[in-house]
Amino acid sequence: MKDTKCVSTRSEGCTIADNFATRSDGVVSAKRRCDWGIKMCHSSRRSTLSSSACLAAMLGLITLASAQTPKKESVWDKIKKAGQQGAAQGQQPQPGQQPAQRQDGRGRPSPQNQSQNQANDSGAFKPPAGTKIEEKILAPLQDRAKFEVSPHGVHVATTETDGSRAVVYYDGVEGPKFDEILPAVGGNVAFSPDGNRYAYCARSGVQYVLIVDGKELVRGSESQGGRCGGQNSNLSFTSNSKHVYFFADLHVETPADRTYTRFVFDGKPEIPGGPIAGIAFSPDGDHYAYIWNDVNQQKSWMLIIDGKPAPYQGGAPQWTSDSKHLYTQKSTPPNGTELLFDGRPIAKAFNFTVYIPPVGDMVVVAVTGGTNFHPFSFLVVNGKKVPGSDTVERGAISKVVFSPDGKHYAAIIGDLNNHLCVMVDGKRGQEYTSIDKLTFTTDSSTVVYTAYVNSKVFVIVGDQEFGQPLGAPQPIISPVGNRVGAFIATDGTPHLLMDKQITALTAHGGSDLSFTPDGAHYAYFAVDGLGGRLVIDGAPQPQSSLSGDRIDMQNVSTLKYIFSADSKHVAHFAVPITPTGDYQRGVFLDGKYVQISADGTNTDLTFSPDSKHLFWIHLYGDRPLRVFIDGKPLVDFFAAGNSVGMVAGWWDFGQDGTLSFLAQDENSLKRITLTLSDQTNLATMLGGGGVVAARQ
Repeated sequence: MKDTKCVSTRSEGCTIADNFATRSDGVVSAKRRCDWGIKMCHSSRRSTLSSSACLAAMLGLITLASAQTPKKESVWDKIKKAGQQGAAQGQQPQPGQQPAQRQDGRGRPSPQNQSQNQANDSGAFKPPAGTKIEEKILAPLQDRAKFEVSPHGVHVATTETDGSRAVVYYDGVEGPKFDEILPAVGGNVAFSPDGNRYAYCARSGVQYVLIVDGKELVRGSESQGGRCGGQNSNLSFTSNSKHVYFFADLHVETPADRTYTRFVFDGKPEIPGGPIAGIAFSPDGDHYAYIWNDVNQQKSWMLIIDGKPAPYQGGAPQWTSDSKHLYTQKSTPPNGTELLFDGRPIAKAFNFTVYIPPVGDMVVVAVTGGTNFHPFSFLVVNGKKVPGSDTVERGAISKVVFSPDGKHYAAIIGDLNNHLCVMVDGKRGQEYTSIDKLTFTTDSSTVVYTAYVNSKVFVIVGDQEFGQPLGAPQPIISPVGNRVGAFIATDGTPHLLMDKQITALTAHGGSDLSFTPDGAHYAYFAVDGLGGRLVIDGAPQPQSSLSGDRIDMQNVSTLKYIFSADSKHVAHFAVPITPTGDYQRGVFLDGKYVQISADGTNTDLTFSPDSKHLFWIHLYGDRPLRVFIDGKPLVDFFAAGNSVGMVAGWWDFGQDGTLSFLAQDENSLKRITLTLSDQTNLATMLGGGGVVAARQ
């Protein structure tokens, strides 16, 4: 019990400590110390102890209380600890093996094991309370109809017929009718990079018609057979999604039988001529340049910039990174080339190769001098020759790469005898027979590449070599910082190279090495017999057992596990870590195996953009597919085109957190949009506790 006399005369320091003490049970003792300290203050007043000394004592007690507050463990701390404890106790089961189930006092499976064995099957279900399901008809379902999907947003353009006429439905809205919807490169319909715009070419009689965002942009009758260019039209949008362009073929019989090509930008046809060469778009997507040739060979070739002939001749156009200037080249007899900057000659040599980074103002030029029979090369950076970059006769500078910040460069320099080296910012590295995978770390601080010499392959990180016998190591670069990892076979046994340190692996090695989006953690699968186990920051996960389910049906090279965007969660499709005698399927999530289904397979495992939910599709043979969120079934559907996941962009998470995907029934193609319930999340999938529930 507190001393009421003491409490009635608190100092300011004790009030702070008292407030802090009431926040959690872990600091209750500190509250008592504060009361004790107050008594000391009162007693010391009787013995003339100074008030400043009392305050200092109080502040010391506050510091002690704060220091004793237990630190919250992160998801990764718990995952790593689980792996380390399993290894220390010898309780890491191999894939296909598992310790006996926990039992209660009567020999029955414990509630924990019972919950894990309760699988969601193909029976009836109710979505979690608060789930909103909306369907939108996108097009009637016709035999041999062709649908195309935008890269984002699940916008769908379907080429079908209305009676005898061809028509395009876009997101359920029927477009104008034509005699024919004309094919282009990659399909009938072009989508903008942001997924919000679309365009296609059609034929009406002998006229071609360009439809952009559902409206007619341009119509012409001079095109060959009423075509926008046929299979070679290259109908497309610029990188900023603001402009649309294509190449039109024209056929003229008089006065001479000729086929012309003209560039059409935002519906404006340009000068017809011969085949268009060397078209270059500016990085911002607002400018373009190409070479025009006279098909009748009566006029000299021209450089066209933004639809107008330039006042100078120049080929091989290249825009600067700020989209404001243009490098071109022009041949000068007898064996020379001029390098031009906005039409102004700045250098002359046998040949030039210009390298421009995506950002920054650095320009690196590989200059080839001499003649056809005796060439040599050297580097010029921002107009200045790089000392020591000269090659011997017939040597070459074969590649130049830039750091992500555009402030550093690395070039491969060699000769005819396969003596190669990497020059970084003017400094030559060691010599090798071959060099590959040249790049920089994400923070731009370190060059990374692989090399071969003297019957060994090396991973080079900065100026350090890590070698192995013959093979093809693949350096993995962290998305943030300067971390580099790779699997190498030192002395014939598998090892992991991580942060310039080498660690021995199991006899079968590892696969699927990657980093979290923030670069703070790494993971890979330890290959073990016929299975695999996830290893996180060097700690094998006891409840991880890789299944054969594919995360991405479109890309076989996709990693077999995923990280959330906030770098706080990891998941992969799994099988029980004990033999069950059936075809159980599950998910490994944040260190824990969660059983999810009794049969079938799974695909498209994905965290939501806000990292709060886990999504996947479950396949039950010839039955409908089922969408799962956080282990809860939400909706059944039949995949559009009967090929789940094989259509690029067929499902997408929106910025508002809604999930949209394509489906079909016996009558129509449709888009289903799900607004997720706030009653489910990763914590509820793990039973409301575990590592996720403890995350701060």
